[in-house]
Amino acid sequence: NGPCYQCVFPQAPSAGLAPSCAEAGVIGPLPGVIGTMMAVEAIKIITGAGAPLRGEMLIYDALWGETRKIALKKRSDCPVCGETA
Repeated sequence: NGPCYQCVFPQAPSAGLAPSCAEAGVIGPLPGVIGTMMAVEAIKIITGAGAPLRGEMLIYDALWGETRKIALKKRSDCPVCGETA
């Protein structure tokens, strides 16, 4: 019942505003770290253990070793999961 990707990012960024990973590069281990975090979230949801990040986004800054969470809301006008979907 949480927000979907379309709720959080209703429009793609303008061309040239956000470079792709191919253009900007990615620190090698970062996809593995994020993938591991996503796997833990899936296990928490499947098993009912802990507090999954429903309605929240975890932001991980690998360069500074910091994380923060922000609350997200479901959009009623979302074409994917909103009231009219």
